[in-house]
Amino acid sequence: MGFLRRHLTYANVVASLALFLALGGAAFAATQLPRNSVGTGQLKPEAVTAGKIAKKTRNQLRGATGPQGPQGKTGKAGPKGATGAKGATGATGAKGAAGTDGTGPAFEVFGTNKAIPGPIVAQTLGAGSYVLSADVTVTGTATGVVVCTVSGGGEMKATVGAGESATLSASIVRSFGAATAVELNCSGPVGVATYANLIATQVKSVARAAG
Repeated sequence: MGFLRRHLTYANVVASLALFLALGGAAFAATQLPRNSVGTGQLKPEAVTAGKIAKKTRNQLRGATGPQGPQGKTGKAGPKGATGAKGATGATGAKGAAGTDGTGPAFEVFGTNKAIPGPIVAQTLGAGSYVLSADVTVTGTATGVVVCTVSGGGEMKATVGAGESATLSASIVRSFGAATAVELNCSGPVGVATYANLIATQVKSVARAAG
């Protein structure tokens, strides 16, 4: 203590106090900078990072969007995705109008054990166009040629001997302007038509039926 008293003078005290105030004032200035006192000269290079800049300011600094670049190469196809759920069944559409039938009613007549020569079977048909189909099985009592026709057309021929049988078939298209009796007739040596049938199917178009 005696050493301090000998060296403690007014000048030393004043110098120490001035140093203390100088240091304290510098610390105060470092924490209490005046407004608008920091400029570009006080900032180190690259001292301000993007995180220090307000988002609004960053948006203002962003330049205009440049032109679109060229399209890149197509990448590899990705894996197939899972199958989606089945969609709901759609409503059933309206039923369309019925089409025009190509054929009309059909008529069929049968006959058995009819004498030859003579009419075998007959059918009266109304006006219109028809496909006429006939089948007849004949048995001869003498050798000769049996000829059968359908309404004057569709000629069918077969040579039969005594006790022999043959089946004849024909199909023709005919049109009638009024009700007409259509007949299946057979001529030739004495014999018997053991079985015969005549089918008449009405059609809308003679050309289509004939084709």
